[in-house]
Amino acid sequence: MRRFLRRLRRQLAAARLRAVYHERYAFAMPSVPLDPSRGEHILAFLLERGLVRRGHVYRPRPAALHNVLRVHTEAYVESLQDRAVVSSILGVELRADQAEQILDVQRLAVGGTIYATRHALASRYPVVHLGGGFHHAAADRGLGFCAFNDVAIAVRRLQGKGFRRPVLIVDLDLHHGNGTRAVFAQDSTVHTYSIHNTSWDDAPAVATTDVALGGGVTDAAYLAALHETLPAVLAAHRPGLVVYVAGTDPAGDDLLGDWNVTAAGMLARDRFVVDQVRAICGPRTPLVVVLGGGYGHGAWRYSARFLSWLVRGEPVEPPDDMELTLRRYRSAFARLDRALLARSGSEWALTADDLVGGDPGARRESRVLGRYAPQGVELLLERVGVFRRLRALGYADAVVDVDFGSGLGQTVRVFGERERQTLLIELRLRRDRRLVAGGEVLFVEWLLLQNPRARVSARLPPLPGQQHPGLGLLGIVAGLLVLICEKVGLEAVVDVPSQYYIAAVGHKHMRFLDPAAQARFEALAEALANVPLAEAERALAEGRVVDAATGAAVAWEPAPMVIPVSERLKEMLRGPAYEAAVREARGRLDLRVTGGSGG
Repeated sequence: MRRFLRRLRRQLAAARLRAVYHERYAFAMPSVPLDPSRGEHILAFLLERGLVRRGHVYRPRPAALHNVLRVHTEAYVESLQDRAVVSSILGVELRADQAEQILDVQRLAVGGTIYATRHALASRYPVVHLGGGFHHAAADRGLGFCAFNDVAIAVRRLQGKGFRRPVLIVDLDLHHGNGTRAVFAQDSTVHTYSIHNTSWDDAPAVATTDVALGGGVTDAAYLAALHETLPAVLAAHRPGLVVYVAGTDPAGDDLLGDWNVTAAGMLARDRFVVDQVRAICGPRTPLVVVLGGGYGHGAWRYSARFLSWLVRGEPVEPPDDMELTLRRYRSAFARLDRALLARSGSEWALTADDLVGGDPGARRESRVLGRYAPQGVELLLERVGVFRRLRALGYADAVVDVDFGSGLGQTVRVFGERERQTLLIELRLRRDRRLVAGGEVLFVEWLLLQNPRARVSARLPPLPGQQHPGLGLLGIVAGLLVLICEKVGLEAVVDVPSQYYIAAVGHKHMRFLDPAAQARFEALAEALANVPLAEAERALAEGRVVDAATGAAVAWEPAPMVIPVSERLKEMLRGPAYEAAVREARGRLDLRVTGGSGG
């Protein structure tokens, strides 16, 4: 009965949240490090955890032009037909098709915020729009990646339909909501509230609160400013609608931000906003949440924590990309795998011609891991979202090549175009029976994930050997390899990380087969805990990581590292004998970083 009641409470809570999303939002704006799968990841998390019902997820339509013109001037909207104007908004030269797609997606997002505001007023339930927040666009200009101001258009539309209650726009994106402020500068019924790093506009406005905190802001200063100013604004304005631009770029790991707010600080911020709205304005006050800014592949998790708390009253920790892949695609993968192998003689089935060449005595490989034809590999990559991510990054015609001729293993390559000039993914695999006694594993000889069109950021400097930024696909690819191991009957995914940072990136899911190697890695991770990965590699290369007992420099020693798949291997790597061996070896290691930023 207790389990039933808990489940019923979760279902009733999930019934209160509505979400707005369109798959076309998964589009990467050139040179903008916005994860195109941000909204998709949040929605998948909400659905997988039962935090929103599938029937309460709505697909928006593009905003009608007459609604866009409630805010933006005809001259400005007409100017957007000029590719150079859109390029200036993005800060990068665009092709004509890119400029058109950006306008289409942002106009669709305007429709999403219109739908969210309309539905919040009708249902009195919170509505989250998994997009939007283009707060830099003013009536006659676009700026800062924003061509249309979706929040301003949605509010003006409500006013045009007869809505007369006060509106409060709470903008906690790192950057100033200057465009929204300018639109409503002479409208006392719409109060624009913004806490940001630097003010972009100080022109007079009749109903606005602007708090500029500068750079380097931490939890204490951020939350103090919010606590000091927001309750008074709510009490004075008494809004009948609150639109919350819940940007996640104040977080310390944001690629474009200059603040150092922690995950706990971000959640405390979001909780305070909602709690104050409910306490001061009433628990059924219509609330709309739009995503706003947030840059990097981890930005979606801050929003996911907040929305899980909004539904359940307590945050749910979102999974990483690999866990999300496993949860989302395990059942679908099983169905696809059966379909690929279902019928003899079909396009996907294993035939004698696949295995035997002209010489009946000669066997040649034509299946990846003896199971998947090249077309099947392509279908697997499509199913788990790899090609969707590549399309969002602008590689609409990506193609797969499979090379069976290498003596090092089978190689899967993905190129960005049919001419095969831009290498995006290179994965070399082989089955191995030598690494784990009594079992067979999937050995990753080589993995390259790169986006040659992207620029290396000052916030995220290149790691040793890295020529281009990554694709943000490591977790998805790792999850796919685990799924393949489950179907093929392999015990683990194995890699030998050639450098420390590779092990550091994968350590959550991977362990070293040798307890001594695991202990050594843990000692290094402890010594380098507060050092960025690029600097950590430099410290190792320069001999600045030393054994405290002897003073000798410590170098990285590659060793096999595994993602265990079989229960046998999971138990072995978490068992008391392994853990005892790690503790014993760890007790003999005391590593320190000398000099540089880690000293």
